Amino acid sequence: MRRTVVAASIAAGVLATSLVAGLSTASAAPGDPAFGWSSPDGEVHRDVAVSGSGRVFTLSLPEPGRQDHSWLEVGRWLEWSRLEIPPVTTGGMIAGPGDYAMAVAGNQSYLFDGAGWEDPVLITAQEIGRSKLVSNTDGDAALLWSAPGGRSYLSRLDRGGSWDTHRVPSVLVDVPRDVAINNAGKVTVVWAAPKGNTAEIRRTVIQAGASTWSPSVAIGTVDNPRPRLRLVTEGEGRETVLARNKLWRQASSTQLPTFQFRTSNQTELAASDTLTRLVWAGQVGDEYRFYSRSAGTSWGSQVLMWSNAGSSECPNSPWFGVGMVPGGRSYAALVVRTDVGETTDSCGGPFAVVATLDRFDGILNVRGGLDSAIPTTPFQIVGGTSGPIAVEHEVGNWTTDWRVQFFDR
Repeated sequence: MRRTVVAASIAAGVLATSLVAGLSTASAAPGDPAFGWSSPDGEVHRDVAVSGSGRVFTLSLPEPGRQDHSWLEVGRWLEWSRLEIPPVTTGGMIAGPGDYAMAVAGNQSYLFDGAGWEDPVLITAQEIGRSKLVSNTDGDAALLWSAPGGRSYLSRLDRGGSWDTHRVPSVLVDVPRDVAINNAGKVTVVWAAPKGNTAEIRRTVIQAGASTWSPSVAIGTVDNPRPRLRLVTEGEGRETVLARNKLWRQASSTQLPTFQFRTSNQTELAASDTLTRLVWAGQVGDEYRFYSRSAGTSWGSQVLMWSNAGSSECPNSPWFGVGMVPGGRSYAALVVRTDVGETTDSCGGPFAVVATLDRFDGILNVRGGLDSAIPTTPFQIVGGTSGPIAVEHEVGNWTTDWRVQFFDR
């Protein structure tokens, strides 16, 4: 039974059209993002997805006690509809071909079938703590979550089917972990098992339609018991694992990830059907430099995307994020802050751009227009086969905490 949703028309601001001072813009190409529109400002983080039709979906995730509700939003241009739901602090949003989207809020899921939100479906009777929701290009979903006590579970949903849940037997405590699902429905979980001052990075897999996990296998170690851990998979199946500043990658979907190289502690990953992209920052003198490198069947060359004067004395500088869309085009949000005057406790800026790269590592465009203040978290950058590129980030000024901005293609 479909729930009735009352549509609310919400005016959205238009992004500024001035370029960042001193910015050099590369030659434009069809499909580059242009200054677009923004969703209503919010006080809380929103997980964002863009469906194949170009429609935007968000789920608000307020901190405990901050709001007495969450909401599901559906939007395009200046028209948005909002459905209030019970408050949740954990969950996520995915989207698929057509006008399909699915949100997980706490231990329930909400399906959007093109006309409206259906009644919620219970995923599990257990309380869900920390969780992460991922999907493939068909809209199949995988939810990695913790029960009270820290044990890990994996819930799967084939598009059009129902949830099934399996405990991840090797992950016995609440440790750094990540999850990915490829186009064949294979789900991979990686985690950092602490061993004194180090951590062993381990991996296990459950195939589509199976109910048992592969034996857990160690793929390497890092010099931190709780490292920052990232896993992405290409739709065809090659996985890339980043733990602290070490990177592993599969040569093919049937082989174990092998160590490739060390990278920066500040590195982000994104993947499409056949390509994976790394973005990282480095500092040379008083200049921050943002680099990119792609990986398919082989590694591409290192590309300098953008540079700007900055200061290591300024907190949260630099910061950035990266996203990819089907076909391999990449979008990176890059931000730098700098000192103000000779002696001051404050920092200037931010100086922010959005860079667009094609699947061959060519820079299509670098432009300003990203409205940002003092973010403390990585940017969320998502897009579908059509429609806008959505950039969600923490603003942290006096009137707005979080913002979702859109760039047209």
